[in-house]
Amino acid sequence: MISFLSDLSKGITNLIYPPLCEVCGVKIEPEPKQNSLCETCKNNITLIKPAVALKHNDINIWAVCAYEGVIKHCVHLFKYNARLNLLNALSSLMIDFIKNHLKDKKFDLIIPVPLHGARLRERGFNQAELLAKKISTHISQPLCLKALKRVKPTLTQTGLSKTKRFTNLKGAFKIIRDDFVYNKNILLIDDVFTTGSTIGEAAKTLLEAKAKSVEALVLARGI
Repeated sequence: MISFLSDLSKGITNLIYPPLCEVCGVKIEPEPKQNSLCETCKNNITLIKPAVALKHNDINIWAVCAYEGVIKHCVHLFKYNARLNLLNALSSLMIDFIKNHLKDKKFDLIIPVPLHGARLRERGFNQAELLAKKISTHISQPLCLKALKRVKPTLTQTGLSKTKRFTNLKGAFKIIRDDFVYNKNILLIDDVFTTGSTIGEAAKTLLEAKAKSVEALVLARGI
């Protein structure tokens, strides 16, 4: 009876307030739950093909999508407007990429690029951490949130020159538990790659703590 009433309530709610695509606003089916985008918008996401890693200071950085159009709009809504119902759709893109292109790689830990405490309190969540949690669950690899910390309250990277981006990030990260990362193969997770300064500094910090290897996966990169 409880289940029936719950389903009835959801049905009435969806009838009165049908779910809408986060990007274009058209009505979409309420199920599955990851349907926060309509099929047209999903099909307008530019996947990066072929799936080849960028080399950045000897670190492999894999990117799923081009940072443009639908994905750029989604990232802004997710990151700056707290549209967290986009999480399933965005993380699914990254999970599919891992299953299709990184299935032969062995990672011991998944680590999201951390936010500084002040930025975390301001935003209320770390978008990289939310993505990493979904990825960790779906590919059954452990998530580590207690090894790497952002200790420098850096300026936003938007609008900075390439040189200033690297200067801005220098010394931004610190290892809290080097025993967690020692001799581990680590997959760093972030939402967007531009110059690689953030991921590069985070990876450098992990490697200095004797991580065996560090690679990175981002949802999108500029092209």
